[in-house]
Amino acid sequence: MRSELLIGRILRPRGLCGELKAEVYSSDPHWLSGYAGSVIIDGRAYRVRKFTHEGNVGYMQLEGVTTVEQAEALRDKDVYARREELPENKDGEFYIVDILGLDVIVGGENIGCIVDVAQYGSADVYTVKTKDGQLSFPALKALIKSVDLKAGKMTLDAAIFERVVVRG
Repeated sequence: MRSELLIGRILRPRGLCGELKAEVYSSDPHWLSGYAGSVIIDGRAYRVRKFTHEGNVGYMQLEGVTTVEQAEALRDKDVYARREELPENKDGEFYIVDILGLDVIVGGENIGCIVDVAQYGSADVYTVKTKDGQLSFPALKALIKSVDLKAGKMTLDAAIFERVVVRG
C-alpha cells in the first residue's frame, strides 16, 4: 500500500496572506476540516494550520506559506497526505488507491483487475480490465461480498453481478 495518498490539487492563492484554494479529491471532504497533520506538495512537507471547505473546494493555510508569492509558487501542484496521518476508514470504506489493481473474483473465477473508479452520487462505478476487454459494475453493498486488501482481491456475488454488470 502506498504511504502517501493524493488528496487534492492547488488551484490558486486566496487573498494576500498565503491561503490556498484547493480541489479536494474525496467523496466526503468534511473530515479535512479538523485535519492537523501535514501535506506534501512538490516533495516538501507543510503542517496544516487551518483547513475549511465548501463542497469539493478547500481553503488551506500552511506553515511557512504566508505571502501570495509563496502561495502562487504552489499553483497547480498535487497535494498528498501521509496515510498514517489520515483518519481510519469506517468499515466497508476504502481509499480509491487501495481499490485500484484488485483482482475481481466472481463465482470463484478471477475475471480481471480494477483499473478505474468513477465517483457518482449514488454509487462508485468500478471498471475492470478483463482478458476480453473491459466491464464495469456499481459498488453496491449487496454485490461486494468481501474486499481483502492484503490478498489483493474483491469477491462479488455472482447472481447480483450478472444483473448489474455492463460489458464492453
